[in-house]
Amino acid sequence: MITSRAFGKNNAGNEVTLYTLDNGKARISVMNFGANLVSFETKNRDGEFVDVVLGYDDAQGYDNDRGTYFGATVGRFANRIEGGKFTLNGVDYQLPINNNGKHCLHGGFNGFSFKMYDITLGDDSIACSILSPDGEEGFPGNMKFTVKYTLKDTSVEIEYFAESDKDTVCGFTNHSYFNLNGSTSGTTVLNHTLQIDADGYCEVDEDALPTGFVNPVDGGPFDFRSPKLLGDVLGSYDVRLAPTAGGIDNNMILWSCQRELSHAATLYNPDNGIEIECKTDLPGIQIYTGTFLDTKGKKGTPHGKFAAVCLETQGFPNAPRYRYFPSAVLKAGEKFYSKTVYTASVK
Repeated sequence: MITSRAFGKNNAGNEVTLYTLDNGKARISVMNFGANLVSFETKNRDGEFVDVVLGYDDAQGYDNDRGTYFGATVGRFANRIEGGKFTLNGVDYQLPINNNGKHCLHGGFNGFSFKMYDITLGDDSIACSILSPDGEEGFPGNMKFTVKYTLKDTSVEIEYFAESDKDTVCGFTNHSYFNLNGSTSGTTVLNHTLQIDADGYCEVDEDALPTGFVNPVDGGPFDFRSPKLLGDVLGSYDVRLAPTAGGIDNNMILWSCQRELSHAATLYNPDNGIEIECKTDLPGIQIYTGTFLDTKGKKGTPHGKFAAVCLETQGFPNAPRYRYFPSAVLKAGEKFYSKTVYTASVK
């Protein structure tokens, strides 16, 4: 059920290994560099396997492209922190500025997405672990971190475990880019429908940074409480609400998903019948429609604007700067745990 093979070297010269779980109904591959979900294969309505996440053919592809985060495990803090600054217990911390020359994004220049992980294999799981030292990328505390991928039937379960010896801030996500037409189809996701169990969203500025305002989705372009065709939404998008070049890059608020595994979103491709249902216990899900994609992925496949959509379950972006956002603080000695599940099915 579990196989492994060489996956090239990263830019530091480390030998990278790709691990594959296969139960006959679905297949996933994870590498020990960045703990990335490299592939997620499920069957379409014709019974053919389709890889539904974008990526590259070797480890160096992922290391060379440090702005896209294909399938990456993101930490210590997913998404943006304004000015790369936060104050905790009266101490000011400065993080790397790696987003538009203004903010910290996805943990800095050398966040969890670019670490070599220790691997523990189970019967149906791949656990990836690191120790992030105190002060790494400006974050306080020695942090033990594990992300565990489990393949059950056609579901990919992603569990996050963390513990720090100092009070710190943290937030993790998986940054997979979904295209249910297939990772090498060369198509957009404008033929997909999306449904999200969110009544509100975080307003953002021109840098996709939350302003602190939380708005209702009622009747607007972010109202995905019933399924909407992405082509219709993105084709008629109000540019006044689209600081990110006419696409979506916003945190949707999942009131029902806090601390309890609940339905968050469903992505569906009516052309081949593949559906991905996302469940999480986190309070937010970042919807990013690949607005700035411009790269060549697996088998040299070109990926441009709207080539995929990300369903990034998370705490709120910029949470360390807003006390009324769900807290991102992890106390010393406390154990962080969260779970997100992506389930494939066919209609």
